[in-house]
Amino acid sequence: MLRLEHVGIAVRDAEAVRATYATVLNALSYKSETVDEQGVTTHFLSVENTKLELLEATREDSPVHRFLERQGEGVHHLAFEVPDIDDAFERMMEAGFTPLSDAPLQGADRKRIFFLHPKATHGVLIECCSSQPQLPTPRYVDTDAGAVAYYTWGAPEQPTVLLLHGAAGSTQTETRLLVPHLEPHLHVVALDFIGHGASANAKPEQVLTPMLFAENAQAVLNALDVAQAHVFGFSMGGNMALQLAHEAPERVARVMTHGAHIDWTTATVDAMAHRLDRADAESGRMDALHGDWDALSTTLRAFIEQLPGAALRLRRQMQTVGQPVLVSMADEDDLFPLQAALTLHNALPNSRLAVLPGQHHALQRQRIAPLADQMRAFIAP
Repeated sequence: MLRLEHVGIAVRDAEAVRATYATVLNALSYKSETVDEQGVTTHFLSVENTKLELLEATREDSPVHRFLERQGEGVHHLAFEVPDIDDAFERMMEAGFTPLSDAPLQGADRKRIFFLHPKATHGVLIECCSSQPQLPTPRYVDTDAGAVAYYTWGAPEQPTVLLLHGAAGSTQTETRLLVPHLEPHLHVVALDFIGHGASANAKPEQVLTPMLFAENAQAVLNALDVAQAHVFGFSMGGNMALQLAHEAPERVARVMTHGAHIDWTTATVDAMAHRLDRADAESGRMDALHGDWDALSTTLRAFIEQLPGAALRLRRQMQTVGQPVLVSMADEDDLFPLQAALTLHNALPNSRLAVLPGQHHALQRQRIAPLADQMRAFIAP
């Protein structure tokens, strides 16, 4: 079933309309974007179960300007999210509908789009859109370990959620997948831990520690002047979210972990090492993602190998985390047993447990929308 992604509304004065909706619906504007090819500036407002897209013409030959001259302000189109925009375009052509372009176009909000002629859809302009999450240009904060890359989305006035990726992951490969679901409602910040993604390469003598990663996170919050944030961590990032809550409790409001593990044994270390072995076989791709995969792989192996000896310390630290914590996991995780979620849940004094259907540990192979919905509900109970 297709999801109503947004309602497009043609307006003459976006500032006035945004003020009206802020009063009537408590709908907050979180992003504006100009699409030169279509002669329009879009302003996105978040409501509970969809979005409003205010369309403001930037020139007289734009379709939105012609719409306003012909019909005045009002509903311009309904947009539905499709899983594959090219497949949807072909299906609509085969079904006899008339797209208003020869192929899908680049639209606002990191989407590819096409419209169907309203004569075939009973007078309603229908947009089909498909999200293509892309990273903005990274910003950097200097730390003793090197420059840490971070990214931001959404309105800074909204509550901040900090996203932490897993070992050998990055914002690009993992946590960016959550952004389209969170951005309309939250100020989203994601970072690449040192040695990962767009951050500085791991130095040969660098020792990776939970404290170092927690310092990366605090440096980013400091750079953005965010006093307190909700923190989400995937896999190793979940452990780092809890480490940050332990070290700097005043900086963390609520914690969400997904696929995290604290009961480290030789078997779980071997499983992680096997995944690193598979990544080593794709060193060219991993270099493209991380800059110097050999250095990162070496430091990660040393980091993982010491975890069984730190298991007791980790459990003791969990007892100091007083913030509300949501512990979640896929029910058929192919890396860690489901018991890992229950173990972590039981180690925390103030936690909730959630199990999502899924067969994979990798965030890229899980259903993101239910996880994001769960996060939003936990942040704003």
